[in-house]
Amino acid sequence: MRDELEKIYYFMKRDIISFSTYKTNILILVLTALFGALSFAYLGSSATSQSVLSMYNMNLTTYLIIGLAFSTYLNQALTLVQKTINPWALEEVLVSPTRLSTFIIGSSIWGFIWSTAVVVVYLVIGVVVFGVSLSVNVLGTMIVLALGIGTFLGFSMIGAGILILTKQGDPVTAFITIATSLFGNVLFPPQIMPPALQAISYIVPQYYFFTCIRLMLTGWTITMILPELLILALMCCIIVPLGYAIYAWCLKTARKNGTLSWF
Repeated sequence: MRDELEKIYYFMKRDIISFSTYKTNILILVLTALFGALSFAYLGSSATSQSVLSMYNMNLTTYLIIGLAFSTYLNQALTLVQKTINPWALEEVLVSPTRLSTFIIGSSIWGFIWSTAVVVVYLVIGVVVFGVSLSVNVLGTMIVLALGIGTFLGFSMIGAGILILTKQGDPVTAFITIATSLFGNVLFPPQIMPPALQAISYIVPQYYFFTCIRLMLTGWTITMILPELLILALMCCIIVPLGYAIYAWCLKTARKNGTLSWF
């Protein structure tokens, strides 16, 4: 019995030592907990409901349901490329006559079909159970959705590229997730935060995505959101080719070094 307990202790010690070597992951976990707690603290603020009503002319329930529903698409896009880089799938594709872009697009379709079903469930529950009132601008919604998904797909390619090289976690996805919850206009308007934190919101694409998508679902026209939409489009045009270039370079480097399957 004593021998078995000692074995359990050494197995645990091995895992602790292994975990402690990934200092970046430890830092990410701490920051995620810190900013997550801060996000829910702002969500509980009485100023949140007042700010939502004055800025978007909607109640907090409508604001939250739309934000949570469409964050499903962004979460899917953000983790999409990482899900496709297991070595047994990636190597088979890279040695076949298949373009990298074809591989990424083909691997994403089912995930977005599922995300669409989740969004529909969110919105139906919102309308039927909570009395949410929607007036959908279909064209505007599709444009905003395409730009948001494209932008996060760019982030996903950057994160996957780093993961292929480092094999030690993906800090890009973690920090984008933190930025979305705290600065992205998902759970509360950033305008209720101190000015220094508000400024961060205005430089992340999540803020413009969630601002535009809410307004497209509640009766606004494309021309009414044009400034925010153009900023989101510009960010998308920068991040997508940058992400693709970084991902392709990291794949090339890993293949050259013979480390592609080191997972």
